[in-house]
Amino acid sequence: MKHIYDVKGMHCASCASIIKRKLEKLPGIKQADVNLPAEIAEVTMDTHVDTSAMNTAISPLGYTITDSTTTNPKSLPAQAGPHFGHDMGAVVTSDTAKKTEKLAELGKLRQKTLFVMPIALIIFVLMIWDLLAQQFNLLPELPLSMMFFNRLSFVLATPIMFWIGQPYLLGILRFIKYRVANMDSLVGIGTLVAYTYSSIMLLFPEIQTYLHAPEGLYFDVTIVVIGFITLGKYLEARSKLKTGEAIEKLLGLQAKTALVLRAGHEVEIPVSELKVGDIVIVKPGTKIPVDGKITQGETSVDESMLTGEPLPVDKTVGDKVVGGTLNKQGSIQFRATVVGAGTVLSQKLSSNA
Repeated sequence: MKHIYDVKGMHCASCASIIKRKLEKLPGIKQADVNLPAEIAEVTMDTHVDTSAMNTAISPLGYTITDSTTTNPKSLPAQAGPHFGHDMGAVVTSDTAKKTEKLAELGKLRQKTLFVMPIALIIFVLMIWDLLAQQFNLLPELPLSMMFFNRLSFVLATPIMFWIGQPYLLGILRFIKYRVANMDSLVGIGTLVAYTYSSIMLLFPEIQTYLHAPEGLYFDVTIVVIGFITLGKYLEARSKLKTGEAIEKLLGLQAKTALVLRAGHEVEIPVSELKVGDIVIVKPGTKIPVDGKITQGETSVDESMLTGEPLPVDKTVGDKVVGGTLNKQGSIQFRATVVGAGTVLSQKLSSNA
């Protein structure tokens, strides 16, 4: 048995790998293929495994799995998960609730980016200034004392570490508790160590004196690393949102129904019921529902959605037609050769999802 499930909480390739390993360890699951961009898991089972059993295995790690055919947005937890604002999947769905949720995540990530980036850029400029002044004598000394700079950096780094960097701190906790690491764990360990060491040396200078530790502190590293990673996550999430919107437009090109010949009569059926070998009738001004080969008639077809070429292409008996393209003039009949996920348009959607 093969089932497809929606997955929430993924934001890097490591997340998909973790979910795959956890699911495949469950009794009854033969194979699990997790698609990060599409945010789905295709699970092959020997015996049926309930979604609650799967969630028991992966929810402590910050992920949630739901049946894609029965997902009810109202039934999902109202609170934001540990990866809220960090999900990287494109919005390829007509589900308004899911799209609204993605937009809310993007909005929160944007707020964090607008807060942290001006601070990170200023600190980064001061870091470069100090480097050029100390190592290369290309600039005058910073017009700030080192003590003032360290105290200012401490004040700025604290909310960045514990608010902006909260997902990374949670990644450390999950790593300690479950021995499962991802990108968040690595970023969290690096920035937290830098922040903790610098805080101890700043608040307890006698320790620094006793250990003969260098004067330099690393609050600036914490600020810059978290700032630029947050910016990267925001830009990636925004670009994938736009990609999802473009794919939705492609989905809108698909015909919803098809006119077929059944027992000598024209019958209108849903495209999902079409079978290979069906004779499909396409009248002027309508969309071609699936891929096939013309058996009767001549026409011109607008294939701009595939090729970008605005001029219609003449078609006659024996020529191939592609689902989603627009029949411009003549009425034709064609034999369906590819239906469902095998059509050219479906393949395009899959490759861009």
